[in-house]
Amino acid sequence: MAEPRSAGWIAKEALVAENTARRHVDRLAELYVLSTDTTGSAVTYYPDPVYVRTRDLRELVTEHDRDELTKLAADLKADVESWQDEYDVRSPDELRSTAAGEETSAEEARVRRRLVSDWELTKYRLSLLEDGLSRYDEYSDRRTTTA
Repeated sequence: MAEPRSAGWIAKEALVAENTARRHVDRLAELYVLSTDTTGSAVTYYPDPVYVRTRDLRELVTEHDRDELTKLAADLKADVESWQDEYDVRSPDELRSTAAGEETSAEEARVRRRLVSDWELTKYRLSLLEDGLSRYDEYSDRRTTTA
């Protein structure tokens, strides 16, 4: 569930009564697993960004040791550098603006828009890796204890 959804929509997808769905999503919101949006006509729910980031960070430091995290970060940085060189841009926003250029074909514009999405995800993953590496001993299950 990436887009905000109403309890009614969630109930239909989960094949449960709307009251049941609402009770569960309200509880998940209380636990900060979901966030709510009350600006529309119905309350909608979406993944809480802090919860998602913490979950993603936990997954990285649980599944990879420090050396593997370092290698993953280096690989992602190499991807970013190759995109910067190939398109002569420094950021996903700059690349996005080139997709709308008159000299850019429709197919190339689609490729660039997909690449912008990949680049933004790469930036997010790099930020997780940097956080995980800088606080690896604190976050990982491999903490060393002193007697």
